[in-house]
Amino acid sequence: MNILQFASYSVNIRWFIVGMATIMMALSASSYGFSSVSSYLFITGMGVFFTVALFLVIKAILYYEDLLHELLDPERLQYSFSLVGIAALMGICASKLFGWHTVTYIFWYAALVLWVSITLSTFTILFLYRKSEDRKIEDVLHGGWFFVTTGTQFTALLSVDVAGQMTGHTLLIQYFSFALWSVGTFLYLICMTLMIWRLVFYPVTRDTELSPYWMNTGAAAVTTVVCAALYQQVQMTGGPFVDLLPFLKGFSLFFWSIGLWWLPFLIILAIRKQVYGSRAIPFTVGYWEIVLSLSLYAAGTKQLTGLFDEHVIIMFSLYCSIAGALVYCFASAFTLAHLIVIPVWKTIALQALTIKWYSLRRRAIHILQIAVCSFSIRWFVTTMVTITLPLVSASHGYYQVSPNVGSLTGSLLLREPIHTGGKHTQNISDDYILIS
Repeated sequence: MNILQFASYSVNIRWFIVGMATIMMALSASSYGFSSVSSYLFITGMGVFFTVALFLVIKAILYYEDLLHELLDPERLQYSFSLVGIAALMGICASKLFGWHTVTYIFWYAALVLWVSITLSTFTILFLYRKSEDRKIEDVLHGGWFFVTTGTQFTALLSVDVAGQMTGHTLLIQYFSFALWSVGTFLYLICMTLMIWRLVFYPVTRDTELSPYWMNTGAAAVTTVVCAALYQQVQMTGGPFVDLLPFLKGFSLFFWSIGLWWLPFLIILAIRKQVYGSRAIPFTVGYWEIVLSLSLYAAGTKQLTGLFDEHVIIMFSLYCSIAGALVYCFASAFTLAHLIVIPVWKTIALQALTIKWYSLRRRAIHILQIAVCSFSIRWFVTTMVTITLPLVSASHGYYQVSPNVGSLTGSLLLREPIHTGGKHTQNISDDYILIS
């Protein structure tokens, strides 16, 4: 099995969450004025989306039975709505960050088609597909079910944005946005009831993956965002929905409070699992669910400041954004490390070498010792002086002195004999010395 086949076999639809979290971080960065950073994050999120989509297509060709089993599995079926969510998020970003209205319409149509098809297929499979008697309900019910709500609410949010851009059919699109928001709210209340039932009456073991439960907060937060967006648009445009403004304002605070209520319990569950479970921190895509939830809650809190002008809420949204950025950095580093290690140690034929982790660590230490012994401390000090002196002189206004200092130090450095470890030395010719 080569690298391409292994990557295609390993990827699943849950990896779209990585793109969702990255694009949400782009929106969060843009809301605080970091436009250049948000552009790079948006491009990264789109790259993740198309990469995962490409590997899923390859998986459908090479391992169609495994992909079909995954799509029919009630435990992972609801993650299909992450595809709806990332399509809607890309449309929102295209509108908010770049003003690409045509691209926004394309993503809106795609999100609508995906939402209708995935909703019908998912619930048809759940209602009519043969249930396994061996499957435990505590394995089937988890926080990933809130992606049903998240995908629906993101589609509603994109519809609100499209309604503000179109000159015609605005009232119809607003009506459709209200309908989608209502469906998403209904699904959230149902899923929340099921999650509380599962957590109260079924044990949370060491093997239970807790990261999906962070979507309890994330789904409540995105519902708050849609509530606030509908409130602001109706207040600005008027129309028959003006009578619903108090209703929208109250429900915004209601769902924001529910998300806040979940946060301490999620932190307690995470600490409890880390203390009483394994000391190791295994890799899981679930870290990106935490990033997505925190960024969504930060966006919901910031959106709430448009309805309730409170200084405490503004500061709390900033803290949530910082927490989301920190977890995003951790998840990015962990994911890159995982993606680099896995192809090397599981796809390249290294069976003949039988290298274990302790052997690799010992070899790395030996290489480090050789590198340290090969270079003199004097070289390090001279190099640091070469870098530092021009900067110091330039900072004090001596712009003509700093190049001369760097050139002089570089000349001395290059004229210094290189000790190769033997009895002989090598001198660098003056022809290789570049003096400015």
